[in-house]
Amino acid sequence: MHTWTIIGGGIQALTIALKLIHAGLPTSKLTLIDPHSNLCAQFDERTKRINMPFLRSPCVHHVHPDPFHLKQFAKTYQYMQATLGKYQRPQRDMFIDHVHTLIHRYQLHNQHVIGSVTHIKQHTHPQQQWVLTLNNKRSITTDNLVIAMGSHHDLNVPEIFHQQQNVQHIFDNTALQFHNCNHVVGSGVSAAHLVHKLLHYYQKHVHLWLNKTIAVHDFDADPAWLGPKNMTKLTAFADSAEKLSFIEDERHKGSMPQELYLHLKKYQQQGRLTIHQTPITTIRNKQIHTIDEQYNYDHILLATGFKNSILQQPIIKSLILEHAAPMTNCGYPQLTDTLEWLPQLFVSGGLADLKLGPFARNIAGGREAAKRIAQAYFAQNFISH
Repeated sequence: MHTWTIIGGGIQALTIALKLIHAGLPTSKLTLIDPHSNLCAQFDERTKRINMPFLRSPCVHHVHPDPFHLKQFAKTYQYMQATLGKYQRPQRDMFIDHVHTLIHRYQLHNQHVIGSVTHIKQHTHPQQQWVLTLNNKRSITTDNLVIAMGSHHDLNVPEIFHQQQNVQHIFDNTALQFHNCNHVVGSGVSAAHLVHKLLHYYQKHVHLWLNKTIAVHDFDADPAWLGPKNMTKLTAFADSAEKLSFIEDERHKGSMPQELYLHLKKYQQQGRLTIHQTPITTIRNKQIHTIDEQYNYDHILLATGFKNSILQQPIIKSLILEHAAPMTNCGYPQLTDTLEWLPQLFVSGGLADLKLGPFARNIAGGREAAKRIAQAYFAQNFISH
C-alpha cells in the first residue's frame, strides 16, 4: 500500500484525508504536515476571532465524504439552532465540533506532523517518491504528495496603512485591540462580522470604510457553479488566461450575505455605524483624511483579506524551477483531471483554480478536490493489483 502525505492541516486537507481513508487508505499510511499545534487550528481561530456565528457555506459542505453527515451530527447531539436560512448554513461551533470529532474518530491527530515544508525533491530510484524537508530538518519520504495548504499566506495590507500607528490587520498574529478600535476597513464578510462584534461587545460608534458598494450574495459565487451546469463552461475555454479571468469575474469577492448586510443597515439607522465610500487619501498623526474631511481614530482594524500569493510560496516556486512542473500560459499549474501536477503530486485550493472554478478555494472546492484525488488513488491501486 502506497503512502500519502498532505501538506496542510486545514479544512481542505482534512476533507482530502477523510476521502482517502474512506476510499481504503489505512490511516497509518497517511501523514498531514501543518505548523499549528492542532489540525484545523487556523480556521477555528480566525472564524472565532471575528465572532462568525454561522458559516457562509451550506450544511452539506464539510469535511466528511457523506454530504449529510453534519446534519446527522447536529441531530445526534441535539444542537439548538444548528443551521441558518434556506441554505441551512451550519453553526460555526457545531461545524468545528464535527471537525474535531472526526479528527479523533479517525486518529488523524496521531498522523499530524507539526512543522513546515521548506523543500521538496524527487527520488526516482528504486521507485518514484517525494522527499520533504521540514523546517526542523526532519525528512519525510512519501509515495504520493498532496499540496493542500490553502491560499491565505500573506496579509493584504494596503500601502496607505504601512508604518501607521495603531493599525492592525484582523488576522495579524499579534494581540488585537478590539476595545480601542473605532474604524474598520473592508467590504466583505470579515469586515461585517468585525463591525457586528465591536458594536455588540463594546458600546461605541464605529466607522466602516469601503472601497466599493456593498455587494450582497449568499455565497462566494453563483450556486450553479456547484454542479455540472456551469462547470461545463470552463471546458469551452481554449486559452487558460481567458479561463482564469472568467473564474475571477465569477467570484463574489468582498461580498456578504443578506443578514450581515441588514445588520449593518440596522446599526447605521441607529446612528451607531457610519459607512464611508469616500476613498482615504492619507493617514497621518492618527487621522484619516479624505478629499474633503478628516477623522480622528483610536485604532484601525483592517479586514482587507489576503494577497493572491500562493504561486509565490517557496515550495511552489521550487517545483516550477527545479522539477519543471508544467504551467499554463496564465502562470497557473497545468493539471490532469485528477489534479495531478507532477507524477504522484496533487494539488487543491487556489492551485487548482483552472480545474475547479470559482469555488476552488473554499469548502466545496475541497470536496471536489478530494473526489478527484480519490479517483487517482483508486486508479493507482487498481494498477498495483
